[in-house]
Amino acid sequence: MKADSANRDRPERKFADARLRYQFFLFLFCLLASISFWLLIKLSNEYTLSFTIPVKIANVSKDRILTGISDSTIEISLKAQGYKLIVLRYFDHPKPLFIDISNSKKSDNIDEINTDLQLMPLVRRYSGSIGFINEIRAVHPEQLTVKTNRLYSKTVPVRLTTDISFAPQYLQFESSLIKPSSITVYGTHAMIDSVQVAQPEVIKIRNMTESIVTYVHLNSNTQINKPYFNPSTVQVTIPIQKFTEESVEVIIKLINPLPGKNIKLFPDKAVVSCIVSMKDYKKLDSRLFTVNAELSNSDNLYHLTVTTAPDYVRNVKVTPEKVEYLVLR
Repeated sequence: MKADSANRDRPERKFADARLRYQFFLFLFCLLASISFWLLIKLSNEYTLSFTIPVKIANVSKDRILTGISDSTIEISLKAQGYKLIVLRYFDHPKPLFIDISNSKKSDNIDEINTDLQLMPLVRRYSGSIGFINEIRAVHPEQLTVKTNRLYSKTVPVRLTTDISFAPQYLQFESSLIKPSSITVYGTHAMIDSVQVAQPEVIKIRNMTESIVTYVHLNSNTQINKPYFNPSTVQVTIPIQKFTEESVEVIIKLINPLPGKNIKLFPDKAVVSCIVSMKDYKKLDSRLFTVNAELSNSDNLYHLTVTTAPDYVRNVKVTPEKVEYLVLR
């Protein structure tokens, strides 16, 4: 009897659960629909909202340089439907206002020119380009002053700065090649007078094992009141080779021998050690080195010095540094 009663109650519970879920989802749908209609009504209303946008100056005359602008940003107030303002602020993001000054007054005889620009006509065209035709309500500031100066130039050498480390047995075997090695700097008279060299960004490389060709940048004409370089990029080649240590035996030559005396050095040969790149290793020969001996009054010994060595070796050392001598009759 109890089992029959439980079997009859099971369909009733399932029906009650299904009814409860239906009522919940119906309530949730009605709630979302109400919120959507409320948002639609609210966003259809007009609101006034202010935006800050950057200002970019375009088409500066080729014989002039931009040296000042009264404001780098402006604030515009728009009155439009709420949904359009939300899209502009959070999705489209206001783009910069580009101001063309190619038609501003020019004079080759004037070093500095200040141009006053009324912003409202420019902002109206700008707002039309982003879909707001008659929604502009205010602009702050209402006027912008742009300063340009006469452009001067001179040629300066490029000076490279590096922060490089090499893997074991690897070294830079020649000076870095810079192309071009000199470039033109542009600016006002005062700007270029202070520029003696062009210094590109620092080259930072670790554990180098091979030669590289890279490009480094100098500042271009995107900065206001700063000198700029043309070209703004230079090519740098850093030659790297694997090096090895090598030694050769060289006959010692006397400097200023004692007059009328036959001098015999002990030993009469010295060992010259150096570091040489693998590509130049086969060219190494003892005849390319000269070791001179000069008598020192302080200790009465001949001091040895390497006076000639190939230009492709480095870290040249001589052993021993001093030698004794014997005067023969």
